Amino acid sequence: MKKAKLTKEDLETLYKLREMITNLSSEELTVFSYVWDNISVGEILFERDLYRIHRVQKPILVARRLREKGLIERGEGCYNLARWLRPLRKKIQSFNDLRTLIDKLP
Repeated sequence: MKKAKLTKEDLETLYKLREMITNLSSEELTVFSYVWDNISVGEILFERDLYRIHRVQKPILVARRLREKGLIERGEGCYNLARWLRPLRKKIQSFNDLRTLIDKLP
């Protein structure tokens, strides 16, 4: 992970995201990490990958819960990372890097 220059706003987003992530189920966390890493993914690929590769039984229902929580958005035939997370995503490329950074927060 390369060292990203984080602003005060980025840190505030990280703290908010940490709180939200700690309340996610394992399936929600799997789906969120998939969307974080891909930023935007077509709904057919989304459903296929999450069901076949990640063993999420009902990816569309999990996506609905994440949309209600404000972590992802539904576009025209796709799922996207929520707009409020995109500036942070530009600085923190992978979900594993995000988790590492969140775990280091005081």
